[in-house]
Amino acid sequence: MSDSVRPKNRKVMVIGLDGATFDLIRPWIKDGTMPTLQRLVKGGASGVLTTTLPPISSSAWVSFATGKNPGKHGLVDFVHPRPSSYQISIVSPQQRASKAIWNLLSDAGRKVGIVGMPVTYPPEEVNGYMVSDFLTPSASDDYTYPPSLADELELAMGGFPLLPDERYRSTKFTDKFIADMVTDVERRLEGALYLLDNKEADLFFILFWSNDMLQHETWSLLDETHPDHDPRAGERYRSLVVDFHRKLDHAVGRLLEKAGPEDLVIVMSDHGFGPVHSFFLVNNWLREAGFLKLKKKPLTRLKYALFRLGFAPLGVFRLVKALRLGFLRRRFRFQRGGGLMKRLFLSFADVDWARTKAFAVGSFGQIYINQVGQRPQGIVQPGKEYEELREEIAAQALELLDPRTGQRVVDRVHRREEIYSGPLVEKAPDLVLQSRNWEYMAFGHADFGASHVVEPIVGMSGHHRPDGVVMLAGQGIEAGVELDGANITDLAPTILYAMGIPIPFDMDGRVLTDAFTPDYLSAVKVQYSDELSERPTGEDQYSEEDAEEIKERLRGLGYVG
Repeated sequence: MSDSVRPKNRKVMVIGLDGATFDLIRPWIKDGTMPTLQRLVKGGASGVLTTTLPPISSSAWVSFATGKNPGKHGLVDFVHPRPSSYQISIVSPQQRASKAIWNLLSDAGRKVGIVGMPVTYPPEEVNGYMVSDFLTPSASDDYTYPPSLADELELAMGGFPLLPDERYRSTKFTDKFIADMVTDVERRLEGALYLLDNKEADLFFILFWSNDMLQHETWSLLDETHPDHDPRAGERYRSLVVDFHRKLDHAVGRLLEKAGPEDLVIVMSDHGFGPVHSFFLVNNWLREAGFLKLKKKPLTRLKYALFRLGFAPLGVFRLVKALRLGFLRRRFRFQRGGGLMKRLFLSFADVDWARTKAFAVGSFGQIYINQVGQRPQGIVQPGKEYEELREEIAAQALELLDPRTGQRVVDRVHRREEIYSGPLVEKAPDLVLQSRNWEYMAFGHADFGASHVVEPIVGMSGHHRPDGVVMLAGQGIEAGVELDGANITDLAPTILYAMGIPIPFDMDGRVLTDAFTPDYLSAVKVQYSDELSERPTGEDQYSEEDAEEIKERLRGLGYVG
């Protein structure tokens, strides 16, 4: 074994299946519906992969790429309040305070090919190539590095698909929606195979993102316990959902054919998935509890009166969906935004910040304290007052009951220092409310999306959970091993180890040594570097117009409510 181990020549292929969960695919792996994943589980090491809290792709994929928790890399969601402001900023690679694995490998002289990784627009200069993600503005022609690669992909395949086609999402044409998700898988496979055949890369990463979108939209079709489960619709469309997963498995198999016998192959997800039943409108609750105050101006009073009568974005969206006009979803400013929606509906523009103690931004109950010295009109003093306020909000959140069921809405309240560590903890939300069984999706991004604190879900039936999947196969990987306690931050150090690159000591993750055979561990020692993998940061590079487009896209895709 030791004679054949050559980690410095070893290549790694990482295939991301966004949102994949064993809760859904384990039966299909066992019965052979997904034969490629079945072979990986039997012939390699696999297990549940725990992700970041909250389980959101923008934070989770960056934790994968850096081997660090959000308290070190600084990204906690797709959008967040800017420092010293109430304005909302879109996540971007300039805000990432740590080198990613493609930076580390480039510095070591190894070539990389990174395709579709979230939070890579604009693409970075690397030793190899990069194709950015769905956060690329539609008018942008700089979504690749090197820039010439965009023209090459256009000639080779009509351009790489950065975003699945969602034209039939939330419409009666469920079959056409699923067909578009299959098309996205096929097109991404086509692009990945072209790149593998024509470009050199020691680390190749490709993300299949339509899996996440499909689960958001169709979870209730398969879940007979979901409140929105329609047996007839389930019977009609189940085979199409299963067939999507067959096609996804086939795509993984085609890519694995390009891996050599010495290569390490990793199939993984950034988070898991499960049913979501209700919206939790956190800012409504904060307002009712007295932590958030509205202005007393006549316009705000009028908007609030209309709001109480049901004139709110969620009501309009329900009407659009009831009229089977779901195609308008992409054009409808469903949540936060400037322009007409902000003028018509109750929004953060109507908040009296000089009297507000806390506000929410995020789809997982992220609460920010309006603290003196951190926000322009902060009123909460740091120290004792800050801590007492967090205790008060947490205690009231745990007592909040769903008026429809009498059950708790919030299972647990996380203080930021309990789930994050590092120099950027202060950028994180002060509290994160974890809903009961993860079945409530917070509606923080909508400012005030509807007049109640709890509303039935609309527009989706599945949402993120912390438990993703990971499978490793290749030289030196123990066959049939079930990994225990794997975390998404463990993948970067494991990849560096497999490629013979010293691991920066400031990474949080560990090498998944349980995945490797004793012979391999004996022949290849784990090496660490004394160098920090930090890097300077800046703010996002989006124009105002592009930023509004990306916010709108995130709303429509379900990432922000």
